[in-house]
Amino acid sequence: MYYNQKERLEIVLNIVKKLKNFEGKNREIINLYDENLCSFISEFKNICQKYIKQDENNLVDYKGILDFVEINKIIKYNFPILKVNKPLFVIRAK
Repeated sequence: MYYNQKERLEIVLNIVKKLKNFEGKNREIINLYDENLCSFISEFKNICQKYIKQDENNLVDYKGILDFVEINKIIKYNFPILKVNKPLFVIRAK
């Protein structure tokens, strides 16, 4: 069973919501989805758009690493096509 386009959009929107309302160490809310604050956002938006809008007859997983330069960390992501695989989007140390 595959994630359809609506489900792929829901996966991305869930991640975007968490990025927009990221809770910092002092419990302050930071909008990490701001392109002026985080350099990886432009690339992330491009990846998400391709993942959501891909051809239903030629579906592929989107996975890789984004460089979160501002805090010297990486973001590992996996946007799956098969429903047996769960989406992944985590910030990790380099």
